[in-house]
Amino acid sequence: MEILNFEMELKKVFKKIGKAKFASLATCSQNMPTVRTMSIVFFDNKIYFQTSKEYVKFKQITENNSVALCIGNIQIEGIANIKGKTSEQNKFIEKYKKSHNSSYKKYSGLDSSILIEINPIKIIIWDYSIIDQKPSRIFLELERQKAYRIMEEYIK
Repeated sequence: MEILNFEMELKKVFKKIGKAKFASLATCSQNMPTVRTMSIVFFDNKIYFQTSKEYVKFKQITENNSVALCIGNIQIEGIANIKGKTSEQNKFIEKYKKSHNSSYKKYSGLDSSILIEINPIKIIIWDYSIIDQKPSRIFLELERQKAYRIMEEYIK
């Protein structure tokens, strides 16, 4: 295991997440996992999306707010927080319009539209940038502010 600079690694991964427009979101309750692609925006070091109170993902989040996201080779474990009606979330709306204008027009004004905030707690990135191109995983533990790399020979 190689210890890495947490702030530097976090800055690099947040830059990648900030450019993403879509993520696969996994939720689970009552032993029933589901996953779907979501239109996302990233700001204040958190990931946001809108959904309907009528959808399975919303119901699962109300029962179990531990979620996972996948953006390319970035895996994120986090805690979902229900922030309220989408139409009342000005900062989100401003950013969402820029990235997902058609979805904003179709769904943001609906009475059932709710904003969900994901607070990342653990991030894992598959990395192939080492000189010999051996794969490794970079782990970021946000609550502990720890970053480390595990090379392929340690992965079991």
